[in-house]
Amino acid sequence: EDVPIIFISALDDVADKVKAFDVGGIDYITKPFQYEEVVARVETHLALRRLQRELQRSNEKMARELELAGEVQDSFLPNKGPDIPGWQISVSLLPARETSGDFFDLFTLPDGRLGLLVADVVDKGVSAALFMALSLALFRSNVLQFPGDPKRVFDAMNDHILHDTNCDQFVTAFYAILDPETGAMTYSNAGHPPPFILAGEDGSEVSWLNNTGIPLGMIENYAWRQNAITMNTGDVFFLYTDGVIEAEENPKSAYGMERLLSGTKERLTESADGIRDGVIDDVRKFVGARPLFDDMIFLVVKRLPA
Repeated sequence: EDVPIIFISALDDVADKVKAFDVGGIDYITKPFQYEEVVARVETHLALRRLQRELQRSNEKMARELELAGEVQDSFLPNKGPDIPGWQISVSLLPARETSGDFFDLFTLPDGRLGLLVADVVDKGVSAALFMALSLALFRSNVLQFPGDPKRVFDAMNDHILHDTNCDQFVTAFYAILDPETGAMTYSNAGHPPPFILAGEDGSEVSWLNNTGIPLGMIENYAWRQNAITMNTGDVFFLYTDGVIEAEENPKSAYGMERLLSGTKERLTESADGIRDGVIDDVRKFVGARPLFDDMIFLVVKRLPA
């Protein structure tokens, strides 16, 4: 019941006192004792107990507020990707805490092309969650202004972040525009872990979509580049945040890129949902009982055979 217990005893050996504390005592008074001393110690422990209860209530209130903040944050993100004939799209976000600094977006542009975003605020906790909300809002507003131009979206986001905020946070991001008809993909990569495309029945052909610039929010007037690549039928595209490859079994062992590559290659014949779920299960098994070190996003886009 978590009741404070004070021992009063004529036994004054150290071993007796240690035994009393081992079985749950919080204080030990030896005889002969003074009434005033007992009263003072009781009052002290009652005051400590009141403070503990207030702290517990405060922690419970904070935990609930963080839980609600996480629910609000989750409502910002799409529930699922667009339904596009000939394609499968699957994505999951696993926050390490109640709120997350990772975010993604999936949407169809007016011309029928697909927009794909995965980003990661390089921080954790509430501050990262607030910065995430700002970054997502800036992304969506600039996509409307530059619907077919990833690099200009990043240029504009960077300017807004640096001009409208006064903090040392920044964001890695990968934004691509995919044409479902041709498989052509135009993308910019702002310091994000490079996504990859697996081709061939065994996934032996690997194409990396490397950085085309630095993270957002670091340098004013920086100009990002954009590149292009084509997804052919049967190809599978993988986009993730660093929480996947940095998931820890212990402080000296991370999941790593080799495990991610092998885990995706052995599941190429499965659906996009199956690949996503399988890799996430692998990461969870690797981590075991350890809590997640960082938020994780894992996104799979599969072009189905004709």
